[in-house]
Parts: sequence; C-alpha cells; structure tokens
Amino acid sequence: MVKQFCKSILQLKIKRSKSLANLVMGLASQTNAKSVVETSLSRCYHFQHTSVSKSIDAIFSKEKAKEENEQMSNRQEVEKKFVIESRIPKTK
Repeated sequence: MVKQFCKSILQLKIKRSKSLANLVMGLASQTNAKSVVETSLSRCYHFQHTSVSKSIDAIFSKEKAKEENEQMSNRQEVEKKFVIESRIPKTK
C-alpha cells in the first residue's frame, strides 16, 4: 500500500516528488519519530533532513502558483471590463 502511494506521489507534477515519496517512506518506517531529524535517520529515508521542509514547500508552491494565476485572471477580467466600460459613451 505504501509502495503504491509513493508511486502515485512520483507521478505528481511537482518539484521534489522523489524526496516527497522518500519522506512518506521515512514517516511510515519511523512511526515513533518526534522530529524531522529522527525521521531523516530512518533507513528508508535517503535525503538530508533539510529536504523535508523543501519537499513540503514544493506541494504548497504549486497551489500558491495556481492561486496567483487565478487572481491574475480575475484582475485582468476586471481591468478589461473597466477599459471597455470607460470607452462606451454614457447616455443620459
């Protein structure tokens, strides 16, 4: 089950998918770990402990980019509407 889950992670279109999958394996094998360093000491974890936060950040950076793109699209629509409406002569 963990193996299939890790394969699914590897197929994600995010940076650091390998280290994220490896983190999952490390967490699954070190159920008593109380810190990032303890998790990184697992025999299943093959990256430095600093990659833990970078792997997690990679997940959120994709979401943040998606949000920023949506905000930009919304802003462009508002600006477009404003420009169009400002060019239409107002009738009284």
